[in-house]
Formats: sequence, structure tokens, C-alpha cells
Amino acid sequence: MADFISNKILLVDDDPHVINRIVDILSKEKTSYGFYQANNGDVAFRIAENKIPDLIITDWDMPFVNGVELIKKLKENSSVKEIPVIMATAVMQSSKDLKCALEAGAADYIRKPIDEIELIARVQSVIKISEYNKKIIENKNREIAENALMLIRNNKFNIQIIRKLNELHEKLSVKDDETENLFEFIINSINEKVKQDSWQKFELIIKSNNNDFTENLLKKFPNLTNSEIKLCTFLKLGMNTKEIASVLFQSNDSVKVARSRLRKKINLNSEQNLSAYLSSL
Repeated sequence: MADFISNKILLVDDDPHVINRIVDILSKEKTSYGFYQANNGDVAFRIAENKIPDLIITDWDMPFVNGVELIKKLKENSSVKEIPVIMATAVMQSSKDLKCALEAGAADYIRKPIDEIELIARVQSVIKISEYNKKIIENKNREIAENALMLIRNNKFNIQIIRKLNELHEKLSVKDDETENLFEFIINSINEKVKQDSWQKFELIIKSNNNDFTENLLKKFPNLTNSEIKLCTFLKLGMNTKEIASVLFQSNDSVKVARSRLRKKINLNSEQNLSAYLSSL
């Protein structure tokens, strides 16, 4: 695969000549495509989960798992369901077959033998639509992240207030039990209120922009704790360790340890980016 590529395409066909034909055609384009290859739907699904390609072009009639079964399997998996799929076939070419492929979740349909102009046009069209949808999602995530940063700034201000109260408490000349209890109550109340409000407000922002994330996360990893779900939510938005620590009122080291434990719990290998993986859910 080339060092610099614009889009990654997974090609699925039990006939290597068809795959070579598609690679030859698309390699002539100005756009730099990178390619993954699979000879059946089962292998293709594993590659899709691991590599998250930008587009899949699959044959219909294949051993083990055929093209329609592959599409249905992809659409049932939250981490790969948004990958667009073009169905290519030499046999299933009736309007009924076309309807079947589209209802399964195919983004488009191309007949074999592969026509060069048709292939280029359909690939470019599907990728443009997919990129447009990604931008919509990115804008939503950016809005969520901006609201999160606002909460972080508010938290920092509230923490400063608590520190000033503690300083004032230390400077008081008279420290009877009533005064001590009053200061302790005020500081603890503010602290607890900030913690509760921060997450509740943030959770409302998440739900209003992305209702599926927590549901998809728990379907895939039902044993996650509430703390781990919160961490996943922050990481999905691309927040760094310092920002997460501020929202959760934890040290940077604590967040780093939590990230490491989370990676092990969801069985993510060292090559996979944790935030990018969570963003795909």
C-alpha cells in the first residue's frame, strides 16, 4: 500500500482477476487509493473491523459468506456499519437483485464485467457522499468538544473558588466548631455539586448529539463500568488526558492508568488508536 493515500478500499472477490482489474483501473486515477484484498466475506469482515476502510467493493456470489451476507453483517456491527459498500456481480443483475442488495445496505451496484468509466464514477460518487456524512458527524463532535471545554473552564473556576475558601479558612483567627463545620459544609457542597453538574451537563450534550454511542458501546462491551463509559465518551471526542482529568477531578496519572486498563479490557492491540476506534462506534 502507498505511503500517502487518500482513501482505503477493501476489494472482496474470489476471482483474483477481478480484483486486479479494479486495482488497475483505480490506480490510474489522480486520487491515491490504497487497497486491501479478501477472497470471501468472512475474511473481508475481519479486515474491515481491523482496518476500517473508506469503501468496500464486494462480489455477490462467494464461498462461506456471500456479498449480501457480508453487507448485513457489517450493518449489524457498530464499528463498521457506516462503511459504504458497492456490490459487483456478473450473475445477480435483475431489478429484483438490485433491490435485494440495496435493502441489505449496499450504497451502489455495479455489473460485471467491470466497465472502467462506470467503476470510476460510482467509486467517486460513493466516497464523496461518505465524506460529506463524515463531515456532518465531525461538526457534531466538534460542537460537543467545545461544550466540554467550556465545562472544563467552569470547573477550573470553581476549583479556584474552593481554594480561595480554603485559604480564607486558614487565615481566620477564630476557628470554633461552628465555623469549622460551616466551612467544611460549604467547600464539600460546592465540590460535590461541581462534580455532579459537570457530568450531568456533559451527558445531556452527548445524548442530544449522539444517542447511539453509549448503546453501541455497551452492546459490544457490556461489562464496562460507569467510569469506563465516561472515559470512552471523552476519548471519542478526542479530549486529551489533561482535559479529561479536569472534568473527572482526577490526576493526569490516574487518567493514564484508566486508559491503559480500558485498552486491555476492550482487547485493543497496540497498533490501534483508542480514540479513533471509539469514534467509529
